[in-house]
Amino acid sequence: MTIESKKLSSTQTFEEVLEAVQPMITSIITKLQIYKDFDYYRQIASIAVWKVWLKAQPAKGQFSAYIYSSIKGEILNELSKEKNYLERITVVEDETLHYMLSERERGESQKSSDYLECIFTQLEQGERHIILLYYVAGYNDREIADILGLSNAVSKKRRMRVIQRLREPIFQVE
Repeated sequence: MTIESKKLSSTQTFEEVLEAVQPMITSIITKLQIYKDFDYYRQIASIAVWKVWLKAQPAKGQFSAYIYSSIKGEILNELSKEKNYLERITVVEDETLHYMLSERERGESQKSSDYLECIFTQLEQGERHIILLYYVAGYNDREIADILGLSNAVSKKRRMRVIQRLREPIFQVE
């Protein structure tokens, strides 16, 4: 059933009107160069037809022109919303997301590293030496004591004191 063979009127049932305007909907979708999501835009058009059918008044002019402009307007509004959404939202692939997260972590670790280096320079030479031997070289307290000529207890106590001094500024910043 085409629009030409049967005049549209607001007195018809919604199903009859919707069936009659299917070629019109296809024409509008084609003219607007919509090449994907046909079913989605057909649904938008069907909702537009339903709204028109609810509001239609026979004395207000051509029903088919009102339907045409409403369908086209609703589809254009939806296309505009989609375009605005795509402009605001950036779709990120998993690999890109992992790269961005690792970059952020590297940046934070770089800031932490710079901050620790600043604090580390404030230590005395002997304190720095103990920390480097323990954390960088991997020596234990007994080996550090032998290297520095100290007792095991003194070496451990100094290391713990230096760590405590390093922790205080870090926790004051947070």
